[in-house]
Amino acid sequence: MRRLKRIGMAAGLVAAALSAGPSLHAEDIAVDHRWGRTVLTKPAERIVTLSYTGIDTLLALGMTPIAYRTWYGGDERGLWPWAAAHLPGDATGLPLRGEIDPEAVARLTPDLVEASYSGISRAQYAALSHVTAVLPPPDGRGDFGTPWDETLRIVGKATGRDARAQDVIDAVESQIDAVRRAHPDWQGKTAVVARLDGPLIFSEMDPRMKLISRLGFQLPDTANALALNNFYFKLDRELTEPLDADVVIWLDFTADRGSLDSHPLRHTLRAFREGREIFLGPEVSAALNYASALSIPYSLDRLVPMLEAALDGDPATVVPDARQGGPGS
Repeated sequence: MRRLKRIGMAAGLVAAALSAGPSLHAEDIAVDHRWGRTVLTKPAERIVTLSYTGIDTLLALGMTPIAYRTWYGGDERGLWPWAAAHLPGDATGLPLRGEIDPEAVARLTPDLVEASYSGISRAQYAALSHVTAVLPPPDGRGDFGTPWDETLRIVGKATGRDARAQDVIDAVESQIDAVRRAHPDWQGKTAVVARLDGPLIFSEMDPRMKLISRLGFQLPDTANALALNNFYFKLDRELTEPLDADVVIWLDFTADRGSLDSHPLRHTLRAFREGREIFLGPEVSAALNYASALSIPYSLDRLVPMLEAALDGDPATVVPDARQGGPGS
């Protein structure tokens, strides 16, 4: 541990608990979080992000982390297309896979460890705080409950890119608002976002359904009643009423529609009979999963045309990806 402390001193940064009462200088950057306060003496440049969506946050700010934690899927670097498109050609970020290893992170000598969406434990935070500045989730947020825009503001502050963070947030919010304004007929319609396996329905607390709600849709009352303040719930295959919505968006992470096609009562759904199902393959499903500053625009570009086709009032309209693979796969 002495070796780790020496590394932290060399970084020129301090991570301190709020109870320790560090004295701040005018140029210091202080970020409060669930375990106190992290103070940086200058904007961070060498960043390791342990958040599963952290690579998206850093790239949106125009920065490449020295290492980033991968979630699932993507290319050989663990990157999905929305992130890969923003990665500079000469970038050399190191993918980190699996559980958090404080010693391995320390050897990278970062200025900052970003961990707001990582599941970091207090013990891991304490170990890394002996090395460098660490940003766990904000106070009042769960391990995976910090919204993309709040994360962007926090990391923007820690890196001295507050203005860039706000510009990115404004651009994403403008795109969402523009879609909503362009489709007044969607306002008040019902929508369900569900995984094929189960099926599993996401509540209005979940980032996936939150985005759909921002477009004007709402979860059916029967689905809301079963959510019981959870992010999702698994639906018995014999119960279809919670799926009885104006549009049903099916998420598939394995490109295997077997569980959907074999659903015994799918044919009874209004959305099925009237051609208002949307089938999203692994790529767009992952974009909704990441719910980041980069993946949200990517998902909207692909999802909006599908919603338009599903809700045009003509059951004969073929919805892209509802019955075959395609751009949304």
